[in-house]
This record gives sequence, structure tokens and C-alpha cells, in this order.
Amino acid sequence: MKTILIIINLLFTATVFSQEWNTLDKAQQQTLSPFANEWSSLPESQRQQLIKGANHWNSLDKQQKKTALLRLNNWKQLSPEQRQKIRQRHKMFKQMTPQQRAKLWRLHQRYKNLSPAQKKKLRNRFDQLSPEQKKQWRKKMNQRKAAKKNRRG
Repeated sequence: MKTILIIINLLFTATVFSQEWNTLDKAQQQTLSPFANEWSSLPESQRQQLIKGANHWNSLDKQQKKTALLRLNNWKQLSPEQRQKIRQRHKMFKQMTPQQRAKLWRLHQRYKNLSPAQKKKLRNRFDQLSPEQKKQWRKKMNQRKAAKKNRRG
């Protein structure tokens, strides 16, 4: 009997929290209009994600929306291989510690502040390394990182 009550309660709760199309506000409906016809058949988790995205979109100013659309168009132009490579890098970034992310960000900022000539020179130097030299360079960088970590702790 207790199990049946729990199941009924869960079903009732899921129904109560189910976001039907007519309960969305006008801004949400406008943003999510491409999904209007299929809304009732979408899983609740997907509906919640779409609502979250619509709310975020509606909170952006014109410039932020313009930037987001530009990025979306750039994403659409990438090959599936390029998209996969970006997804893998993003996954790796998410797995980094906050300290590793901060260090990567600092290095990225340093690179961004280089002049175009300095960037080109740095890229050319790395490109001219043989695969074995690149492997040795990476090994050296990892050893430096390990030594630095050992000194700290």
C-alpha cells in the first residue's frame, strides 16, 4: 500500500511540474515557437532545458544576442570533425581544476597580447619541430609542471 501511494505521488508530482505550452509566458512561447507543434511530445527534461535556454536568451541585450547568433552561425559552418574536436577540448577544460583553468586562461591572455608577428613566430617555431621534438617538448613541460607541484607541496 505504501509503495502504491509513493508511485501515485510521484506521478502526480511529475504532472504538476510538467510544463505545458499554454503555461509558458509570451516571451518564452515566442522564443520557443519552432518547438510549438512538438512541445507536448518532448520529454520533460528537454522542455526544462529549452525553457532555461529561452529565459537566458530573453535576458540578453541586443549586442549579446547578436554575438550569440554570430557564434551559432560560425558553429554551423564547422565540419563534424571540427565540432567534435571542440567538444573534446571543452570536456577536457571542464575536467581541469580551477587552478589549471586559471593558468590556461592566463597563458591564453598572454598569447592574445602578443603582436601578430610574435604569434606567427611562435607558431612557426612549434610547426618546425619534428614529431619527436614536439613529444620531447611536451615531456619537458610535464616534468616542469611536476617539479613545480612538488616544490609546493
